[in-house]
Amino acid sequence: MSALLTIVSQDADYYLMLSYILRGAGYRTMLVDIPNEAVAIAEERGAAAIIIDCQPGSQILADIASSLEERGLADDLTLIALVAEKAAYLDILKANVDESFTRPMPPERLLSYLHGAIGNSSGEATSRLVPIFDDVKLDVSSRRVLVRGTPVNLSPIEFRLLSALMGDAGRVLSRAELIAAAWPQPVFVEPRTVDVHIGRLRRALKRVLGRDVIRTVPKEGYAFDIS
Repeated sequence: MSALLTIVSQDADYYLMLSYILRGAGYRTMLVDIPNEAVAIAEERGAAAIIIDCQPGSQILADIASSLEERGLADDLTLIALVAEKAAYLDILKANVDESFTRPMPPERLLSYLHGAIGNSSGEATSRLVPIFDDVKLDVSSRRVLVRGTPVNLSPIEFRLLSALMGDAGRVLSRAELIAAAWPQPVFVEPRTVDVHIGRLRRALKRVLGRDVIRTVPKEGYAFDIS
């Protein structure tokens, strides 16, 4: 059976959108809109993770983190914060979350983290997390890139960049979107740094493919070429 994720949010529309993405990746989801019941419900239902929709000024994250500690579940349940731009980063640090993502975020980044942190027994989910385009196969579960069956050595940042590009193949991703996908928050990254890593990624793929599959769109960003 696939892993169950408890989503704590009081925004029904956001939950429905997030649930759609997670279910498409093979996870089961459950909404909890009363925060002080989240930990008890997650424990009762055997959830693998609690995902919290954090809004500025909210105490939800701190309360849930405290409840996990009190119940001795901090090591058993993965705690993930989806953070609005103006939320206080210090509050996130104090809550000792396992991972945080600043909204808006590329869905592939959350899926990649979940698959690595808690896995998923769904074979269907695994296949959906392995984008394949012609000769290039990106295996998110093992964090490998294969070109015609041969592994390509990439740094973690280059792997995440390629994952973001292939996860939204054909669309031009801005440097800001690629920074959000490939670098941990709240690290400051210069746009030029993205260009450097894209250059390395492009050369690594071109050496084994014999052609360039990353398209540069001047003043906009980069896209994975599906043609």
